[in-house]
Amino acid sequence: MTSRGVEKAPKNGLFCKKTQTNALNLLLVSTALTCSTAAVAQENNLLDEVVVTASASEVTYKNAPASISVITAEELENQGAKDVRSLLESVEGLTFNRAGNQSKVQIRGLNENYTLFLIDGKRVTSAPNAFRGNDYDSGWVPLEAVERIEIVRGPMSSLYGSDAIGGVVNIITKKETDEWHGSLTTEYTLQENRKSGDYGRTGFNLSGPLLKDKLFMRTYGSWDFRRQDSSSLNPDSPSGGANAGFAKSDNKYIDTTVTWDVNEENSLDFNAGYSKRTHDKTTLDRVSGGITHHGSYEFGETELRAFGDRIENSYGHGNAAGEDMPNTAYNFTGDGKLSFDADLLVPNFLTVGAAYQHQSLEDKYVLIGEGGSDSSIWQAAAFIEDRLEITESFELTLGGRLDKHEKFGWNASPRVYGVYHFTDALTFKGGWSSSFKAPTLLQLSPNWKQVSCGGDCFLEGAEDLNPEVGSSFEVGFKYDQDKWSAGLTGFHNTIKDMIQFPPARTADIAVAQTYSNYVGLTSDGKPIFKFENIEEARTMGIEANLTVRPIDELTVSANYTYLDAKNTSANDAPLAFQPEHSANIKLDYAFNEKLSFALSANYVGEQYTSVPANGDMTYARKVDGYVTADFTGRYDVNENFILRAGVLNIADNQILKTDWDEFNVDGRRYFISGTTRF
Repeated sequence: MTSRGVEKAPKNGLFCKKTQTNALNLLLVSTALTCSTAAVAQENNLLDEVVVTASASEVTYKNAPASISVITAEELENQGAKDVRSLLESVEGLTFNRAGNQSKVQIRGLNENYTLFLIDGKRVTSAPNAFRGNDYDSGWVPLEAVERIEIVRGPMSSLYGSDAIGGVVNIITKKETDEWHGSLTTEYTLQENRKSGDYGRTGFNLSGPLLKDKLFMRTYGSWDFRRQDSSSLNPDSPSGGANAGFAKSDNKYIDTTVTWDVNEENSLDFNAGYSKRTHDKTTLDRVSGGITHHGSYEFGETELRAFGDRIENSYGHGNAAGEDMPNTAYNFTGDGKLSFDADLLVPNFLTVGAAYQHQSLEDKYVLIGEGGSDSSIWQAAAFIEDRLEITESFELTLGGRLDKHEKFGWNASPRVYGVYHFTDALTFKGGWSSSFKAPTLLQLSPNWKQVSCGGDCFLEGAEDLNPEVGSSFEVGFKYDQDKWSAGLTGFHNTIKDMIQFPPARTADIAVAQTYSNYVGLTSDGKPIFKFENIEEARTMGIEANLTVRPIDELTVSANYTYLDAKNTSANDAPLAFQPEHSANIKLDYAFNEKLSFALSANYVGEQYTSVPANGDMTYARKVDGYVTADFTGRYDVNENFILRAGVLNIADNQILKTDWDEFNVDGRRYFISGTTRF
């Protein structure tokens, strides 16, 4: 496949020069990234590749002012993953809130509400109308459309604003090509335990020119599903008697982008998409669209964007007449930035920009006599980032963002980060940043209600919530040689007025009345709980990775994360769904250009699944740690057909939940996948 204008950044320089009109899109196409997920920087050719998430402008991986990992197109093709979340499980510093068999991405001990998801740099969030967090946001793009994924661990509020306290996951899609090319992939996964639901997916990607050298199109589509687990799978049914296993899911996607290269200086991207995601009783319909202008001029580079979406959330709600009554969220973002060489006292690259966001929610759902509500909120911001080349070895990034929130007023998010190349192989990194996060519309709306506890309790918003303010510090090093690489990073985060998520809750009425966020009972005797601020929380830990290539055909990569996540305002009680220890190891072996295999293992330590906000451990619940191992293989039959197969959870270490806030882990299963290219 021929991508338009694949470009590398200068090997030893701080700044990247764009030579094509559509430079930002071209840089996103960096297809030479061919490293392992578990230790993304182990191959030297990655160090000089461009990443676009860690800074306001593109920068080489080696000089990125953040802790960043990259999952490449090759890696996602070979893993046998069923979705983006599955790919993220082997990245250091990431954990998952699996309550109720969801799978929500968390970074460095901060829950899923602090992880911002981007699609090609554009914010995407279902938070206004889906309390269950980024379980949905990580699934708007099918694997067939993904070129690579960039994960920034650590606060990025100075650039992206609210929601980026924990970090950012940027899903970068495949771009248009000079010639017509396409692919079709079909995959099926068979559970050995026939009480567990099989799952599969089919997707396509098509790209090419509509008008030579002027007009290009890229479109992708996908359908994936999972069959519901048998109600008899779990021997100990959770409270409420709800099905304890994985619920059925059915997801469909279609997305199209048309790029018009107006002239050498200007290009326009037009995008439209539709997604429908169904999980158990919840259906999210998303319609999205946007337009982006890229400018490349003598004085610098510009980008102007306007994009938005409409997400309708149906949770099986209805009124007395049996009419469906979903809630609907509207999200709009307009932003722009200018990047240019300033070169004042030292060489530096300056980016200035502004952004505006508006969210609204229409919720007609009626519960226990309370009417629904319509609410909206807006937020505007200005930001600046300056990357300075202090010396040939030391680069300093200074940034700041000033947000004006409709309800909470002005908030500043400064950031400073340094990168020092002690030698060509040894690099030290470190930085400090402050961050700000406003409560979501749902969290602020007392008229909003959400069923939980398997149907035996409810959650509601609280209009007296305060915004959360965070501070973060990290320091680390990376060492890269031809045959091996290693990295070690330490981090420390504090958040004041953290909003406990998920809120502490229980179906036991007697226990419920001891919770500080207990509100009362519904007319049929089910407890109601509200969101509340914790005075202060702290997370700190260590991320380590090692990669060894003893021979050209074999790569061994491993990572380990130590995490200490505490509610410091409640006797250092642990935060829920934050395992103290987690680790991954992977062996990749290529027999030849056609045949390759991978063996991987993942360890997740013990973790609490529910901890009351007051820190009373009497009613806290905990699950044991577990290990899973996978074996996968790939065979390139010819240049147009690829066959993949594997065994997942080889040891059949199946975990079955015994309470509503616990989770299942699928047992042994087998997958086979075929991709044809044309």
